[in-house]
Amino acid sequence: MKRKKINKKLNYQPTKLQKHKLENPFDVMDYFFHDFPIHETRDNLWELYKGWVYNSSQYANEQITKDMLCFYTQFSEFLDACYVFTSKKAK
Repeated sequence: MKRKKINKKLNYQPTKLQKHKLENPFDVMDYFFHDFPIHETRDNLWELYKGWVYNSSQYANEQITKDMLCFYTQFSEFLDACYVFTSKKAK
């Protein structure tokens, strides 16, 4: 995908990715899992979710709570998929 199309998909929001990382996002994922092994990443994600529930539960409505649980579940699956992808590609 060309850079202009990617920026449009990002809604022209600034990205913290440098040009070489935009061109090769695999490296970003690979470095991430070197710094944060998958089991630690899952634990950190769970701690973030627990903290959100604990601190926001009295203010959040039912829909926001459902959305956050869905986000947590899908992000967890996304992390697992990225881990599998980087593991397979690294071989």
